[in-house]
Amino acid sequence: MKILDAALYKTFKTLPAFPFANLVRQHRASARLSREQFLADRTIPQFVYHRLHQFDDVKYLESLQTVQDQIASMPADDDIRVLYIEKLNELHTRARLIGAMKQKDDFAVSVLADELFGTCVQTGVELADEFEALLVRSHTLHTHRPRIDAQRFEKMVRATLDYYGLQHWNTRLVHRQSVSIARGESSARPPVVKIPKTLLLTKSRAARLLTHEIEVHALRTANGMTSPILLLGRGLAGYVATDEGLALAMQRKIGTGASAMPGLWDAWAAALSKEMDFRSCFEILYEARRKLNVALNIDDADDAAFDSAWRLMMRVTRGIHHPNAAGLGFRRDHLYRSGLIEVQHAITRHGESAILPTLFAGHASLAHIPFLQSRGIVGRVPDFVGKGIVREVLKGGV
Repeated sequence: MKILDAALYKTFKTLPAFPFANLVRQHRASARLSREQFLADRTIPQFVYHRLHQFDDVKYLESLQTVQDQIASMPADDDIRVLYIEKLNELHTRARLIGAMKQKDDFAVSVLADELFGTCVQTGVELADEFEALLVRSHTLHTHRPRIDAQRFEKMVRATLDYYGLQHWNTRLVHRQSVSIARGESSARPPVVKIPKTLLLTKSRAARLLTHEIEVHALRTANGMTSPILLLGRGLAGYVATDEGLALAMQRKIGTGASAMPGLWDAWAAALSKEMDFRSCFEILYEARRKLNVALNIDDADDAAFDSAWRLMMRVTRGIHHPNAAGLGFRRDHLYRSGLIEVQHAITRHGESAILPTLFAGHASLAHIPFLQSRGIVGRVPDFVGKGIVREVLKGGV
């Protein structure tokens, strides 16, 4: 297979490391203190970002310009060069966002985050109505006791990776709240699936998570790393919305009894943060979660609602120092719901069998479908083995 962007990619990789996701996360210990204070008297938190000083945004912007100048002058097909220019522009916006964080300019951070991630395709009113409809039919929903811990889930992840020929990928138990994938770029540093040590899942949630993380995110990564366009393994500009939307669309296909269309809470938090400050947004989410918990007969309904609403607000206000005004927010996570809606529309328009191989060519966005189709670049699609692997591990067969 001929690599179409080998020289461009080699130049692109000369950029310094940019740990964007780590830089925008609130300092954990400080956030715990803010949580305790907020629980006591609803004081709007002031977040700390202790890693900011470790990243030189000015120097990184200079490196971006150098690489962009080099790529602009290199011999390459114009349609492939454009992919790199788009990606460099996106990284430029991310670096400017970090610069705004260093200045504690929460308004600028919010504007740049909207530039990066767009805005939610649904309004707060629409999402509130969706919640009320969910609450009305809460008597038809069922809660199940979690029985799959981190060690068991790691076995499931390992079995799913092996099924797709990703034996060289690693798994690791870590101190964090959600499953994630760290992409490696060589045999010496292969990708790693990171699993929270405190993870506890129901069978249906485990099956959905295997599809979401391994049969979509990991598979798209693996497909991209072995495609004619190496940048597809790293991610083209704007790929995140399609990545998350596709993951939710595929996990819905396995039919594990999810109670609602995914992404409601993240999208609602994002929409509300456009309209109100941290405290007001929190109270709406808290009360909604409390009502649903009571309807589902969940133990400690109030405490569970507080935890859920706090986690949502922590994510929606990443990168923000003092979320004391309407409109301030990071709001990346609306992409789960917004991406899902866009992916579903694309599947309906093109047909699943026609578009899925293109969507699985690597980490591309819906906007890149014409390019991928013009180049005939496709990837392996999932076989949806997650549910079966969950059953096998629980039976002791894996």
